[in-house]
Amino acid sequence: MNIYSVINMDIVGSREIEGRAVIQEELKQYFRQLYIENRHLLVAPITFTLGDEWQIVLKDPKESYNMFLKIKDFLLNRNINCYCGVGIGSISTEESEDTREMDGKAFIYARKALMCAKETNIFYNKILYTKDCKIIFMGDSIKVSDSINDQKLSSQQQLEVAVTSIDEEFGIIDALNALIQNNEILQINMTEKQKEIINLYESLGSYAEIEKKHPQYTKSSISRKLSAANYFLVSHNRNIIKGLLSEYCKMVKEQS
Repeated sequence: MNIYSVINMDIVGSREIEGRAVIQEELKQYFRQLYIENRHLLVAPITFTLGDEWQIVLKDPKESYNMFLKIKDFLLNRNINCYCGVGIGSISTEESEDTREMDGKAFIYARKALMCAKETNIFYNKILYTKDCKIIFMGDSIKVSDSINDQKLSSQQQLEVAVTSIDEEFGIIDALNALIQNNEILQINMTEKQKEIINLYESLGSYAEIEKKHPQYTKSSISRKLSAANYFLVSHNRNIIKGLLSEYCKMVKEQS
């Protein structure tokens, strides 16, 4: 059985956005380019479903958060925010070029996750614990104790791992959502200058290359801005998120 991720996204306050039709056309063009660049990951072209909502189906769920970040950054460059619900699970139909023709657990979880992401009252939202994050992952419940039992550990080792975990019944998806929410908060607090340096660093690959092509920046100023933005922590967290998603999918397959 294959495990997929379905990503449902919607624009925050879309009715209040000026030039809404223009934005939607820009999104369509961007989605076409994104599909061309990521055909190895995407089951089908990105589809608009309900109004301003769109849907993405990934063959490789561990790339779900990275795919969300690409689209979120595209929208933030236009001062637009978005909600996102990600469902991880099986698909009960055949793969199709039209995501609306597919169904299954991943789609059900994605719809439910998007609805939770849109819940504005944090008191009633038992998944999203901050208004600064609008993305939620959902999937089959797999507890920390399940992952411990699946490991080839002695009884004493299993006990030690269980004791050091805060709660044996803590879900892996819960841990994933908590890590993502913390990462989203870190990114929200980045300044425009810090984001500029991050973009240069990610595109050029080193302090020396930035300094050579943009002499207004020194290695020390680059380092200070990356450090102040918690850039390396954010990057590390993204890698952990990717790893958690990969392991989670393996466990879902094993338990199905």
